[in-house]
Amino acid sequence: MEMIQTTKQFVEQIHENDHSGHDSAHIERVVRLVERLMEDEPVDKTVLILAAYLHDVEDHKLGRPKGLVKQHLNAIDITDEQANLVLTLIDEVSFSKGREPTTRESEILQDADRLDAIGAIGIARTFQFAGSRGTPLDLSEESAIQHFHDKLLKLASMMHTAKAKQLAMSRHAFMQQFLEQFHEEWDGVDN
Repeated sequence: MEMIQTTKQFVEQIHENDHSGHDSAHIERVVRLVERLMEDEPVDKTVLILAAYLHDVEDHKLGRPKGLVKQHLNAIDITDEQANLVLTLIDEVSFSKGREPTTRESEILQDADRLDAIGAIGIARTFQFAGSRGTPLDLSEESAIQHFHDKLLKLASMMHTAKAKQLAMSRHAFMQQFLEQFHEEWDGVDN
């Protein structure tokens, strides 16, 4: 679809200089996860794909101006109802906002974004984000390791779809194994 391709190009420009782990590769992984999770679901697939592409355009952590998503949605061939649903999905995806999903589409997008925050990719993105912000690699309350306890280890139990729950189990276990090894090495008690 032309509107999906236009949106993909828009997002690639927005994220082209991102080094925080919220880059185009993250967006593409979320889109692929959304595609997997929405199979056999009675959802507006176009809206879900658009929201997956656009979900980090105005993320508060990245310091971009508000209004970019609305401006883009106004420029593509989409109904007002669809545009409003895209905006709702984006508003409900963020962990830090603590919003509960109000639609199945929102559950799927939230699951996809959170799946990309855990497992091997999640570990890599955590340290990429921490490095981009000068966050220390230590055991303080502001460290990258603390982020696992504050957020990442909670995500597997917060999944909504059956497929996401299944994927989250192995990704969660991998993070636990990583943290166990990290702490053993940090303390100098590894074998």
